[in-house]
Amino acid sequence: MFRRKKRIRQNTYKGRPKSRRRALWSGTLRSTRIVLALTAFGLFNLMLIFGHDWITQTDRLGIRTITITGCERLTPAIVKHQAGLAEARNILTVNLTTARKRLLAHPWIAEAQVTRDIPDRLRILIREQTSLAVLDLGRRFLMNDEGAVFKEVAPGETPDVPVVSGLIYTDLGVDAEAPTPVMRSVLQLLKPRQRSNRLDLVDRIREIHADPALGLTIFMADDRQPQGYRTVMLGFDDFDEKYATLQTIDAYLKKNPRYEGFQSIDLNNRHRIVVNPAGTIATEDARKEV
Repeated sequence: MFRRKKRIRQNTYKGRPKSRRRALWSGTLRSTRIVLALTAFGLFNLMLIFGHDWITQTDRLGIRTITITGCERLTPAIVKHQAGLAEARNILTVNLTTARKRLLAHPWIAEAQVTRDIPDRLRILIREQTSLAVLDLGRRFLMNDEGAVFKEVAPGETPDVPVVSGLIYTDLGVDAEAPTPVMRSVLQLLKPRQRSNRLDLVDRIREIHADPALGLTIFMADDRQPQGYRTVMLGFDDFDEKYATLQTIDAYLKKNPRYEGFQSIDLNNRHRIVVNPAGTIATEDARKEV
């Protein structure tokens, strides 16, 4: 018979104190690292806080100059106050985006840009709205050179621009819709870049009446007329050609020593022009066809 070998049990307790010491030392190191990291993080934050306070409070970065360009109607003081810079002292405390949004909130400012030049200068560049006409829609609004309404006319305010009557809100092309033909005709007549050869005509316009069927009728200031104005019916287009025709007719009629101007003239059809001379009653007999 074979003898069974006696199994020798391993001593599991041997070396256990050493493992405990190693684990304890490892945990201590881990805790120390965490404490050191938190301390370093706290010190870093304190440095940032003190650095921020120093940078934003030092006189070396104080605002010494605010350059404002583009003012025509508005004054630099109004622009500075609108941008919220009246109390600003340190150049780094100015939020450029907020200052620009504040400027654009003013109805007379169409575009704005705010920049800073370290260490002590702020620059503000604005473009003011160009008032093209007063829209009489029951309430009176100012319209810019792009045909957009930018403010309501205040009580007592008398803008030195023509009044446009006869339009309704939908003629303006709101809600991404294109303006109606009669509105496009108003802009074509009034836009500065398109009126270079009829400046004297546009500058004398007191009112433009827009009719969706008949087009534009303008009322021109004329102190020689009893009613204080002359009436010119223009229609929808070809304003330069019609104005040239108006000049030709006016020069022709002035050859008559008794000519005192005209009360009204119909230029809708340049091949059939009807003139109502001044000092006459608008009857069929008084109207002269050219």
